[in-house]
Amino acid sequence: MNEKKQSPLFGVGGVTLLTVLLVLALTMFAVLTLSSAQADMRLSEKNARAVRDYYAADAQAVRLQAAVAELWSSDRYKPQPEEIRDALLNDFDLAVADWDDGFMIFCDIPINEAGHILQLTLFLAPPGTAGRWRTEQWQFVPPPTVFDFEPGLPVWIGD
Repeated sequence: MNEKKQSPLFGVGGVTLLTVLLVLALTMFAVLTLSSAQADMRLSEKNARAVRDYYAADAQAVRLQAAVAELWSSDRYKPQPEEIRDALLNDFDLAVADWDDGFMIFCDIPINEAGHILQLTLFLAPPGTAGRWRTEQWQFVPPPTVFDFEPGLPVWIGD
């Protein structure tokens, strides 16, 4: 009887090579997962900072409403626009104008160092009016974009 010795389908070298490739693939996926998680964390922190800065400016705008309402309470005469502006000049950069029977208040509240601002325009009616406050504008304004154009291209015209 003649028995033939059969060799395995994959030798020891093939299994080793397959194991090395599998470990390299898993390592690559682990590194990609880690870098993706770090990028997501940086983006989340940036988003949280932007939202925190915006709502801090929003809270300052609400404080402006309350401060102006306090200056013109129900038991007080109608103040002059300069009186309102001077009283709030330390806390807010604003302009006040007479408008109909009330005041129009214009204010730019800085949001962050990048130059984003919250542009606010409010109408304040006399005390006892049904709609005492009317928000005319409450807008997020990005910083202006600066384009640097070159004066011209150095093109050879000829002799």
